[in-house]
Amino acid sequence: MIALALLVAAPVAASKPPPPAKPAAVALSPVDAIAAAERAFARRAQVEGQWKAFRLTAAPDAIMFVPDAKPVPKALAGATEPSVPVMWWPGTIAPSCDGTLGLSTGPWVRAASGGHGTFSTIWKRTATGYRWMLDHGRPTPKLVPAGNTPTLVAPVCGGASTAALREADYDKLAAGVAARAGVDGAAAFAANAASDVLVQSEETMPARGSAALPKTTFGAAIASGHSDDWTLAWASRALLGGQAGAHDLRVWQWRGAAGWKLVAYETIGLK
Repeated sequence: MIALALLVAAPVAASKPPPPAKPAAVALSPVDAIAAAERAFARRAQVEGQWKAFRLTAAPDAIMFVPDAKPVPKALAGATEPSVPVMWWPGTIAPSCDGTLGLSTGPWVRAASGGHGTFSTIWKRTATGYRWMLDHGRPTPKLVPAGNTPTLVAPVCGGASTAALREADYDKLAAGVAARAGVDGAAAFAANAASDVLVQSEETMPARGSAALPKTTFGAAIASGHSDDWTLAWASRALLGGQAGAHDLRVWQWRGAAGWKLVAYETIGLK
C-alpha cells in the first residue's frame, strides 16, 4: 500500500513537443554556387586581408601572374597587405553543367587610389569547397557596371553526347588552335567563337562578339583545366610581342549540337 500511494502521488512529467525539424538544405545551382564562392572570397579580403584571402581560397596548384605565372605561395611570398583591400563582385558567370568548374568575371574597384577594372577567376569544386585555379585582372578606362544578379553564360546540358566524346572534340579543337600559334590568334578563334563571346583586354572596356577578338600571337602553354563532365574547359598561353608575363585566357563551353564555343577571351600584357 505504501508503494502504491507513492506511485499515485508522484507527479507525471509533461511530455515535451518534438523539436522543429530543420529545413532541408537547398542545393545551389552551379551559377549560384560559384557566385557565392566569389562573394565569400571578396568579403574575406575585406575582413581578413586581401592577400590572406587569396592564400586561403587558392587551390594547391593555383597560379597568379607577377608578371610571370607562379604558384600562389611563390607569387605572394613577402607580399604586403594593402591598407585598403580591393573590392570586387561577380558580374558574369560561365559554369559547367556539373558545377565542377566555372568562370567568374566582373568589376573591381580600389577605393584607396580610385582605380577600377575587371577581374577573372577560374573556380574548381573540390572536397573542401570551391577553390580558385587562376586569378588575374586588368584596368579599364572607366568603371564597369554590374547588377546584383550575375549574367549567366549557360552550357547546353543533356543530349546524346558523353564526356568522352566531348573530350575528343575538345582535343581536336585545341590541336587546331595550337597549330596557328605564331600566326594569328584571332583568326584561330573566330570560327569557333560564340556570337556573344566576352572579350577583355587592358585599358579597354569589355566587348562582345568575335569582331572584338584582338590579333594575338600566342606561344607556350601555361596552364589549363576542364570540368569533370567536359562541358567547360580553360587554357592560358603566353603571348608573344607583349610585355613581360603577357598571356591570354580562353574559356570554352559545350553548346550541344554546335559543339565547343569560345565564350571568353582575355589578354594581359599586350602593348
